[in-house]
Amino acid sequence: MRAGSKRALITGITGQDGSLLAKHLIANGIEVSGTFRRGSGDNFWRLNEMQILDKIELHEHTIGSNSTDLPKIVEQKFDYIFHLAGDSFTQDSFRHPYQTINTNLTGCLEILDSVLRYSKNSKVFIACSSEIYGNSAKSGTLINENYERNPLNPYGISQATILDIARYFRNVQDLFVSVGILFNHESEYRSAQFLSRKLSIGLAEIKVGKRKSIKLGNLNSARDWGSAEDYVGGFKIILDADHPDDFILATGKSVTVRELISYACKSLGFSPEFTGSGNSEQCIDLLTGNVLIEVSSEYFRKVETPCLIGSTRKIQTELGWKPTQRIEDIIAKMCSHDVDRIEKH
Repeated sequence: MRAGSKRALITGITGQDGSLLAKHLIANGIEVSGTFRRGSGDNFWRLNEMQILDKIELHEHTIGSNSTDLPKIVEQKFDYIFHLAGDSFTQDSFRHPYQTINTNLTGCLEILDSVLRYSKNSKVFIACSSEIYGNSAKSGTLINENYERNPLNPYGISQATILDIARYFRNVQDLFVSVGILFNHESEYRSAQFLSRKLSIGLAEIKVGKRKSIKLGNLNSARDWGSAEDYVGGFKIILDADHPDDFILATGKSVTVRELISYACKSLGFSPEFTGSGNSEQCIDLLTGNVLIEVSSEYFRKVETPCLIGSTRKIQTELGWKPTQRIEDIIAKMCSHDVDRIEKH
């Protein structure tokens, strides 16, 4: 370890946010350690692609394994601890509610209890999701940190409880625990099952001739989509504050799936036009007449979360953070990277 350098632990370091955060911290001279789950496939593809794998000290840890490995890791007394590990795919939570809720709550409790017992001076960041709000706000309303919570899926339920757990350890146990309430955030390192990456991979495959079309769900669905790179930069800013608190990271803008498709198609040189309606709607390429996107009811959610738009007034006013990247530029970068990946293989 370099003399005087700060040290950070990232749980879930192999995911989108964990890997991007590791890259950001390393670039800022911070020593990085991280946990990863045993038995998952190619754990390290993101870290390898970023060329930072050899700069990280890695530790195996599976949430809920009842092992002593996490306390042994935490007792190394890191300056920063970023808890990002957990089950984060909303659609899966309908099929596996027990697993989603148990994994996420156990993971949060494990890390905060270990900090309380072995490293009380560590500053802790807990990642939380905008899914905690559900349908508590009217369409177009900017949601702030004090908005009523009303989750509509098991994942959102787990996240709402995580917020309460974090507040307990902050207010009762006097730990420095801050929470980032994250609205949708994308990058070329997003997992393939998420809509934005499903779109970028699918269109890239169409572009290089490896696929004919993509099937998606509700094109009217809308989200506040931001940049994962922007957001992970905010994680450290939140922990560098004088006092712990809860902060929303968002863009304050709503974009429909249909608009996202249009941005992605245009970035790859297609000329998109939408025809039909409902389950018969399609997006065609006017240059070739080929169908690019088809709507399929099998990809509709059981319960569709209304469009949630986040207010960043608090984090901008108190900490100076604000989003810098537009979703049209983010999805264009994702499509370009996926074309490159396909062509390299």
